[in-house]
Amino acid sequence: MICSRISFVKLCATPLCCLVVQKIIPRGYSKSYLDVLRYFIHYFCLKRYRLRLQLMKIPRRIRNAFYSPGLIYSVMRNIKEQKQFIRETITPQLKAAGKEADGSMDDRDFKKITGYYGLAVPAVLGRAFCALRGRPMTYLERNASTCQGVITGLGDDFFDKRMVSNEALRMMIDQPQLFDGGDAYEKLSLQYLKTALSSVPDPKKMQEQLGKVYQAQVRSRSQSVPGLSYEEILDITIQKGAESLLFYRTAFSNPMDIREEKALYCLGGLMQLSNDIFDVYEDQQQGINTLLTTAKNIGPIRTLFLSLMQMGYQAAKRTRYPRRNVKHFIDIISIAIFSRCLVCLDQLESKEKQSNNVFAPDRYKRKDLVCDMDTVMNKWRSVRYHIKYAG
Repeated sequence: MICSRISFVKLCATPLCCLVVQKIIPRGYSKSYLDVLRYFIHYFCLKRYRLRLQLMKIPRRIRNAFYSPGLIYSVMRNIKEQKQFIRETITPQLKAAGKEADGSMDDRDFKKITGYYGLAVPAVLGRAFCALRGRPMTYLERNASTCQGVITGLGDDFFDKRMVSNEALRMMIDQPQLFDGGDAYEKLSLQYLKTALSSVPDPKKMQEQLGKVYQAQVRSRSQSVPGLSYEEILDITIQKGAESLLFYRTAFSNPMDIREEKALYCLGGLMQLSNDIFDVYEDQQQGINTLLTTAKNIGPIRTLFLSLMQMGYQAAKRTRYPRRNVKHFIDIISIAIFSRCLVCLDQLESKEKQSNNVFAPDRYKRKDLVCDMDTVMNKWRSVRYHIKYAG
């Protein structure tokens, strides 16, 4: 191979190719074989660098469309890996808890753990955090992130159904080692909290952030009482989602600076709004006042959503991470969360048009408010929104 390259350089310097070499190499260059080789390397490397610059200037939507198939495959692969992890580690423990049969847990609780929070928190949010820092997820990080997802699924019912006192919940968060749990539900919650704390390098930080999530949850109880203003509901929504996302971030070992914290705070608030968009029927049935259940038009909600999304993307771009990592991070949360919400808003807005241009969730049926993202058409619309808006 080396001999063939030398022969090629010699060929370029032969009298037959002398005129070509004279045209390519600028004046002042020595015409030795080594200088000819150096110049050709410099010329082609520079040409390749210019090509990369031109690719970077391709319109955002074309670039998003080009990378979308690989991104979708990557997200599906992450979900598949997390399902396998759940089958190996979480499912046996859930089966053991189910054998107690004390009535504290049902199939809905198990589904929230294995099919929603315990799956999505590591596979989507955890993977996005790893993309941002540019390093893969370790076993301990996956274990801690999965436990956080389980805690989220079980913890909601402590507020919504079981009505545990604030003092008891606070004690369980601050000193979980002092509690064993009264029933299978509490035992499982404490078990996963203790496992999560033992899997992270800074358990105190995780506990502090979980305390902030608790405070946001306590504040959100006021959403079941009529009379809250739009500003109060918005503030509760942002705080609840922001503190939750920052809690999920504590499962990962790399340090977080103030710029990343600001970006995650904004994006976390948007994620809570995303949950409210998909849960509008359930919230309406339970009498919970969210931005969706109190809205008269979907248009302002869409404007708010897009505004928060762009603010979050811009804040992410101001972090210390490489631009490529930030783009990957944005792509994951866009295709897996935000683009889907825009499809749901389309459906809600179509119902608004059918009721004299006034959004009235109390008049609609469940099928009108619940957006089925498993249909081919809705998946396609979601990809189109990702191509249009992803950073």
